[in-house]
Amino acid sequence: MAPKKEPKQINAINPEDVAKTIHTIVSLMESVDASRELISDKLKYLKETYGLPVADVRAAATALKKQNIDELDEKTKRIQELVDLCL
Repeated sequence: MAPKKEPKQINAINPEDVAKTIHTIVSLMESVDASRELISDKLKYLKETYGLPVADVRAAATALKKQNIDELDEKTKRIQELVDLCL
């Protein structure tokens, strides 16, 4: 039998803390928006300067960020095998 979960105690609203936290969230959201815009600019730069497909650049960046290069290699191999079947 699972242990009985105690209800979490809810505090009275502290207007200053709530306002400060919401302002922090807004600031972080603005940072995220700015980062997305900068990423788009960099993707566009690589496309216009070197003709690199945006989807490929984004996939490479995502693989590096997630540190799953091995998974990317495996996916590439599986795709190549499917392509070879069709040739």
